[in-house]
Amino acid sequence: MDRNRGPVGPVSLFPESDYRFGAGPLRMRVERIDWNRPVRYDDDNWYEVDGVEVTADGREIGRRQALVRARSLSALRRNVRP
Repeated sequence: MDRNRGPVGPVSLFPESDYRFGAGPLRMRVERIDWNRPVRYDDDNWYEVDGVEVTADGREIGRRQALVRARSLSALRRNVRP
């Protein structure tokens, strides 16, 4: 039996054009966003995001880091502490 690990965060879906680097959409439970160090890329701000990548049916693939375009993170700003 698995131990209760606490609440699981929602899964965010980032289109391929809004994250670096990978192919296809990225589904992940975001655990941390480095708001203090934006990266300038393609005339836009991007942020390093850490979390757990998941499949379309919710299975965990594993830990993942990605650069994600700022506009894709706007909904997460209210929910993630810097």
